[in-house]
Amino acid sequence: MAILRFISCAMVSLLLLGSYARGAAVRFGITDLPPALGNPYTAMGMPSGYFFGSLYDALTIVTKDGDLGPSLALKWVQVAPTRWKFTLRNDIKFHNGALFDSRSVVATIGYLQSPEASRFLLANEVKNIAGVRALSDHEVEFITIEPDAILPRRLSLMMMIEPQNWAKLGPVDYARAPVGTGPYALVEWGRGDGSATLKATHSAWRKAKEVDTLVYVKVPNAVAREQGLLSGKLDIIDSLNPDSVTSIRSAGFNIKAHQRAQVLSIALPNMGRQDSPLKSAQVRQALNLAVDRPGIAKYIFGGLVEPASQGAVPGTVGFNPELKPYPFNPDMARRLLADAGYKNGFPLTIAVLQAEGDIGMLAYQKVTQDLANVGVNAQIRPITGTEFLRRFMGNEWGEYDAFSLLWNNEPMRDVGRAIEYFSCLRPNPFFCDETVTDAIKAGRSEADPEKRKQMLQQIMARMKEIAPAIWLTNTILITASKPGLENIEMGATGLLFEDIVIR
Repeated sequence: MAILRFISCAMVSLLLLGSYARGAAVRFGITDLPPALGNPYTAMGMPSGYFFGSLYDALTIVTKDGDLGPSLALKWVQVAPTRWKFTLRNDIKFHNGALFDSRSVVATIGYLQSPEASRFLLANEVKNIAGVRALSDHEVEFITIEPDAILPRRLSLMMMIEPQNWAKLGPVDYARAPVGTGPYALVEWGRGDGSATLKATHSAWRKAKEVDTLVYVKVPNAVAREQGLLSGKLDIIDSLNPDSVTSIRSAGFNIKAHQRAQVLSIALPNMGRQDSPLKSAQVRQALNLAVDRPGIAKYIFGGLVEPASQGAVPGTVGFNPELKPYPFNPDMARRLLADAGYKNGFPLTIAVLQAEGDIGMLAYQKVTQDLANVGVNAQIRPITGTEFLRRFMGNEWGEYDAFSLLWNNEPMRDVGRAIEYFSCLRPNPFFCDETVTDAIKAGRSEADPEKRKQMLQQIMARMKEIAPAIWLTNTILITASKPGLENIEMGATGLLFEDIVIR
């Protein structure tokens, strides 16, 4: 019955959308579809971000240049330290024809604050919101518990759902027949072939220029994606391995490396076992000194990335340009380990998020080799996305001593959120150092942009000292596309398919 309801809802949505102009279709080879289908509160980053960015809008949007811009909200103002007023667009409809207004915002945030939503990843982002109320049809007020200088950026994560449909269907069935306000609406999920077909909709404020039909095709294996592109079955593919760039380009396809506001890292929890070596800052520093970042950047990522000096990249608010990467110094690493009481090293089990064909796995394997060189017997164990999320949300790492984790400054392009994940302020923290807690709180409430940037830069310098992670490199996403597709750009959530031009 649930499947029948989902098919029925999808068909109704299409009827309400009206007729579509016949236009070009683009088939996008993607590593995976969102694990929870169209529920926009269960995941962030790739590959889910592509899909959610096509279907939904938030109140604000972070542009490809990292600036904050209007989306469903045209403007906003901080009227008091804990009060913000947002003015909404007044001509927006959901894909099923329902109007978007202030009541939609109140209902969306209200649901995310409900006990039922607490299991969703994005629910963490509304914990500082004390209340939301409609001032008029197109004005809404946010009241926060503590001052939050980046609330407008934080709200770029909150995709707006159609509240009546959500209440009627519930999260599971809504995810099968999602309704948003984005440039594309869902037509159908592929029957057993791991695909999803979307159509451009005329009601969106972000209107598609030329791509009328967008087909997401799940192809987990990188080689299979390349073969699909070469054979003409796919038009664009993502996550191209660096060592395939030359051959794919020589075959006549366009290659583009999109720089991401993310840093590849291994989190080093200090809130686990009482006897964990990772409780020592000396040990965490030693692990950073043991890793050959320049080698990883050059030989694994083909020189397309840079060794990371911190959990941020240039262009992100709070990036500290004075910080340099930990040098590759195994001798110093051994001395620090000996001083900390681990002359003979120790075992270290690292949970790594499993993604088939992910070149990042090679980077983690190189880390284990480097750590073995200083006596640390590190082993990586791949785990599924579902298990990773469960353990991360509950800080239930059990047999794992450390785990892979992006310092993800997307889509906000602000280090404040990533810092909070590596702090005592996170619910169920895996890392806690009270020396930065007050500084993080102060940064939250500082309204002056320049002062806040300087505060964040100071926090990043302190973070380097206490070393809550092994920072590796920045991340990139390499796309390959057939000739004739132009203006393939990366936004905060994923590729901007609505801006693609066809020649």
